[in-house]
Amino acid sequence: MDLVIERLPTNSNKYRQDILGMQDFGIAFLNKLPRYVSELKIYGRRVTESKTKKPVFARIEDIEDIQKMMSEVLNHPITQIAQGHAKSAFDAFLKKEYGDKSLNCFFNGWNETHRTTSLVSAKVLMRLAADTPFITSEQFLGYHLTIGHMNEVAKDDFGLGHKGHDGMLKFMADAFGCHEWVSPCYAIPECNNFSEFLYEVGVKDHKTPLESDIHVQSIISAMMVSISSELWNGREYNYIAQFIDQKLRSISPKLIEDDKSLKNAKAYIMTHSSEVENKHGLHALAAVHAFCCLKGVKFDVEALRHTMLNYNHHVGQAFHALHKALAV
Repeated sequence: MDLVIERLPTNSNKYRQDILGMQDFGIAFLNKLPRYVSELKIYGRRVTESKTKKPVFARIEDIEDIQKMMSEVLNHPITQIAQGHAKSAFDAFLKKEYGDKSLNCFFNGWNETHRTTSLVSAKVLMRLAADTPFITSEQFLGYHLTIGHMNEVAKDDFGLGHKGHDGMLKFMADAFGCHEWVSPCYAIPECNNFSEFLYEVGVKDHKTPLESDIHVQSIISAMMVSISSELWNGREYNYIAQFIDQKLRSISPKLIEDDKSLKNAKAYIMTHSSEVENKHGLHALAAVHAFCCLKGVKFDVEALRHTMLNYNHHVGQAFHALHKALAV
């Protein structure tokens, strides 16, 4: 696997005084939200050797209302409890000194919490693609914009942004001495339930008539889950990224002198850190706006608020189970 580009400093350790919590990362993101939205774009594409299409900038309205709502969600007890469970799980994970059954369970369950791309975002892309032969020419632009933004959400996780993306977690687990974590015997029921929740969102009402309100709403609801997931991930990965370099060096000393293996071992976290996941979330937000405009539906800020809190509740339960598994 090729070396990855690191996006956060890696000289941190767990005794630093400047460690940021998930809440801190959330606040920092929301403070810059208007600027991030103004810069959000689908990058330009070379059409021929001499011709390039210009970037397509996102169109997202009601930014102030969305920013206010997301701040309320970030500070809501449901989110605070979920973030507390995530911190407890990661803190327990970082205390582990060797691979054991509980760590295998952690990697198995943690992997289940990060399947939104395959279970939701990719299914949205497939459903939109399946509908394109049956839409009118007047609807082409709206569909294309929606698909373009959803592609920006999913492309990295499907290997278009990083070679070997699907194998990144294995490198990390191997460094911890966990080589059998994919076995069903290490499954955590609550984490599998979380994956089932995502799957149900991804496929809900996919056979309903193309122009029915139910069909349209199911697509919107799924994209709102994508938003919720990516923004949660932004806080989650940035939190654990502060510790992973030091932890890997301590649990697998051989990595200290093997720069390539060290980078591969932490690639799963570092390639998702910084603003990567937040940017994916904003592209999902832009996709919802494009789709709502296409279908003549008003973007519902309150519906997104409900979706985000519901997602945070479910992911919080999964992390609570991860913490319990590590405490054994």
